[in-house]
Amino acid sequence: MSDQENSSDIVNLRELKEIMDDDMELIADCFAEFINDWPELHSEIKHAISGKDARILNAAAHKLKGTLRYLAADPAAEAAFALEAAGKGNDWDGIDAMLEELESQCQQLIEYINHFKA
Repeated sequence: MSDQENSSDIVNLRELKEIMDDDMELIADCFAEFINDWPELHSEIKHAISGKDARILNAAAHKLKGTLRYLAADPAAEAAFALEAAGKGNDWDGIDAMLEELESQCQQLIEYINHFKA
């Protein structure tokens, strides 16, 4: 078992390999797609928060959560889920902390991806 499988709290590599049927090329492609899509989704979430647009926040966070779950990036997915729930409930209390948590988790995921060796 590699260090990546053993030590990462960012991505559950064992689960990811199961989801992707041990297709390392598919994993690399999905990681690249996340890196490509993150800036736009991040921007959409930030704009939804600044404009207090619960519908857009809910939709953007839901989309991001799905991507993160598919990548077995559970801590980041949980952070996206918190924002999705806030949007769904039109609840703005603590939203800045939730956004900071999402940004932190996604940055850690990006660093993980950048050092990932298939």
